[in-house]
Amino acid sequence: MKITQIKTYLFNVEVGPVRLDAKTQQPISSAFKTWLFLKLETDAGISGWGEGSGEWLSPIVRTTIHEWEELLVGSDPLDVTALCDDITDRLPWKGGPVFATAIAAINMALYDLAGKALKVPVYRLLGGRRRNRIKIYHGGINFDSVERARSEARASVAAGARGLKGNPLELRTWPMDHRELEHCRKIVEAVRNEVGPDIELMLDTHGSPTPALSIAFAQMVAPYHPLFLEEPCKVGSVEALKEIATKSPVPIATGEKLFSFREFNEVIDARACAFLQPDLSHCFGLDNYLAIARLADDAQMLMAPHNAGGPIHFAALLQGDAAIPNFLIQEVSGEWFRRFGEYIDHDFSLKDGYVELPDRPGLGIDVKEEHIAKLPYDRRMAFRQYRHADGSWKGW
Repeated sequence: MKITQIKTYLFNVEVGPVRLDAKTQQPISSAFKTWLFLKLETDAGISGWGEGSGEWLSPIVRTTIHEWEELLVGSDPLDVTALCDDITDRLPWKGGPVFATAIAAINMALYDLAGKALKVPVYRLLGGRRRNRIKIYHGGINFDSVERARSEARASVAAGARGLKGNPLELRTWPMDHRELEHCRKIVEAVRNEVGPDIELMLDTHGSPTPALSIAFAQMVAPYHPLFLEEPCKVGSVEALKEIATKSPVPIATGEKLFSFREFNEVIDARACAFLQPDLSHCFGLDNYLAIARLADDAQMLMAPHNAGGPIHFAALLQGDAAIPNFLIQEVSGEWFRRFGEYIDHDFSLKDGYVELPDRPGLGIDVKEEHIAKLPYDRRMAFRQYRHADGSWKGW
């Protein structure tokens, strides 16, 4: 069996109205995301699908994949790891989000192809499943007001969510905004009181606060028992992250902006967090994801993978999550989960906060190719603006 052709589909997916900073009136969210699907076709009539959605990076990732077409066409897709390594071996640059995302999409598609050819789910190729269902969180915490936070949390739980996540501290006006700290503390308290002790709460600050602010916030919300505080400082300083992890009474989670095995190794060796959050679409794919999980397992650290992608990415995550021993919980947007059927045919079923592991060959999905081929890519995502009251940068 040989790869005969590669195809990519780049399109916009509406996700809702733009959120504006109440004080600056600048956008802090996008009205849509840009998804990138990859299809590998073979002379055996079997195709494999992967996803390289990187929001603003998706167009660049698409170009990169097509630049590697001569390295893919004519190759045996069953040589999954060897083929991905062959591409990266030829590149003098070994990391970064563009290469990592392009390789991840190829790696997913190759595993999908191999699973279909061998008539087994991908988790069989990864060593076998260690669980029959995947624990997820898919509800939201709104930090605009206490009333709205209570209402939306109540609605999410009523709709089946057993884990809620929100983004505190985004509306701060300067690096040590104590009014914003207290505002967000009140919302976490209100949500905990609303949903009770059995619903997991997760707080994601998107890597924008200073260590001092994150430590102060963690101390304030610790009585409400959040599962973790995610990305409490800018990526880049393992020492800063370790300081927060040491001083925070709330477990720290991070990893969505890391790509290579070496970067995760540094965080694990320093014990700079409790939970690792690699993004399968950005960390070179399933092979590297499993390698990171094994390293974390040796250090007795758990995995809570990041997910801001589409349905192919989610399908691949389920396969990887099933195969690792140290899985904790999986992120997915409840709104996107409900819409996955627009883009793929799948057997995902949600019950009591878990998704049952599909047992169809490959990634367990079929892409609705005729439909996605008609979807538009007619505009570029607008860049967000995270700024303090004085105009200085505060985000990401």
